[in-house]
Amino acid sequence: MPLLLKIITPERVVLEKTVDEVTAKAVDGEFAVLPHHEPLISALGIDVLRYKADGQESFVSIIGGLLEVNSDNEVVVLSDAAELDTEIDVARAHQSKERAEAEKMQKTDKLDVQLSEMALSRAVARLRAAELSNRRRTKHS
Repeated sequence: MPLLLKIITPERVVLEKTVDEVTAKAVDGEFAVLPHHEPLISALGIDVLRYKADGQESFVSIIGGLLEVNSDNEVVVLSDAAELDTEIDVARAHQSKERAEAEKMQKTDKLDVQLSEMALSRAVARLRAAELSNRRRTKHS
């Protein structure tokens, strides 16, 4: 029995798909969810969520949030922002990363530095998802 993966942000349902496996990065480490997993709620970090469906791995940049596994083989991710690997504008993500790195160097206030670091983490997660997706496509072509 496969898993039903739902990724939801305040703006939209990013993904609702039957999958075989989900791998996510919690704030305290990475974990995988397979069918019949015990119920679980975990805080997610800013990173890439991976899922496998029909033997193919896909990637989603997740900007924190919560992941819940329930007893009905559903995995629900609630996140402030999430982007499928196929939706990521790599050039824009590179610009965001460069801008965040430059801002971080110029800031002295702790809060401003922290905000710059969060922006940098978001850009890096988006770039990693796009890079992993690109590697997968290159490997299968």
